[in-house]
Amino acid sequence: MRIRIPGRVALAAGALALLGATTAPGVAMAASEGSSSAAASPKPTIVLVHGAWADSSSWSSVMERLRKDGYPVRAIANPLQGLTSDT
Repeated sequence: MRIRIPGRVALAAGALALLGATTAPGVAMAASEGSSSAAASPKPTIVLVHGAWADSSSWSSVMERLRKDGYPVRAIANPLQGLTSDT
C-alpha cells in the first residue's frame, strides 16, 4: 500500500520541522537560565521557503494566521532555475 502526501502537507511539515529546529536551542537556553522572563521575550521570526512549483505567495494564508498570533513572519522567494543550478 502506498501513501501519498499532498504537496502542501509536506511543505507545512517541513516548515514546522524547521521552526522546531530553530526554536529548540532558544527554549533550552531559557529553561536552563531559570528566569521567568522567558514568557516576556519576543517571539522568534518564522521564515517560510516554498518548494518547487510554487512561489512565496503560497504561504499567504499561513503568514496571516502566524502574524495574528504575534509571530514575525518572512516568506522568502526561492527562484528555482533548473536542476543543475539549484543543486
